[in-house]
Amino acid sequence: MANLDRIEEYVRRREFTDYIMPLWLPFLPMIIFLIADAILFSSLYAHTVKSTVTFEYYRLYGIDDEIVEALGWTTIVLLFLLYLLSCIINVYVIYKWIWRRNEHFKRVKLLFNAIKDLLKERGYNVSRLEMVCMEIEVEETEKNAVLWTLLPFVPYVGWILLIYVYHFLNKDFYRHERREDYYLNVLSSLLPDFSYVRYNQIPERNTILYFVLTLVTFGFFGFYWIYTLTNDPNNHFIEHRRWEDQLLNVLRRL
Repeated sequence: MANLDRIEEYVRRREFTDYIMPLWLPFLPMIIFLIADAILFSSLYAHTVKSTVTFEYYRLYGIDDEIVEALGWTTIVLLFLLYLLSCIINVYVIYKWIWRRNEHFKRVKLLFNAIKDLLKERGYNVSRLEMVCMEIEVEETEKNAVLWTLLPFVPYVGWILLIYVYHFLNKDFYRHERREDYYLNVLSSLLPDFSYVRYNQIPERNTILYFVLTLVTFGFFGFYWIYTLTNDPNNHFIEHRRWEDQLLNVLRRL
């Protein structure tokens, strides 16, 4: 019963680990940023600002009096807060992308080991399940969520590091799902009452192709890329709820 209790505990943990992110959330920083830009340019246009401050004055004091006069300190503070809010939400989104990857992978590793141990205890041949568990142990290592959230903000090279974050999030979930499919198909062969079919499969996404398409579309394809980083894990977590509940009922009857 100890192994079954462990399995039930790891299934319950999904409410914490398998965070289904709202699809609009990753786009919210851009929306706020555009709103701030619209306020800025509309205010400048309305006052038809033409700076007469010399370069030397601007270099020394860093503030163009005419721009301050045109916008007003209230508008300047509002713009600062909007830009800051956009940055904070963007940091939060990247962190949660990486965090949920780590937490989900850790939970599944524990869950698969507990299932394997229970079946071994009941006399099943679990050699193929053990192979998958060993592969998960080696391949699905944790990424430092705080570090990889902050690295994309490093000047000059940050955008390259952000592309790498996009890369490993896409690739890691794809590979994780393929290992999981094999594991569950083995379970289907061992347990006649358990049938497994995945309805929403994560496709293999080519990072180089996505990067080139983002460049040639002047960033517009990047919106779709961000969508995949949010939606692929969401669908994966929803699939988990379906087969975990079914499998748990089968294991309780063993």
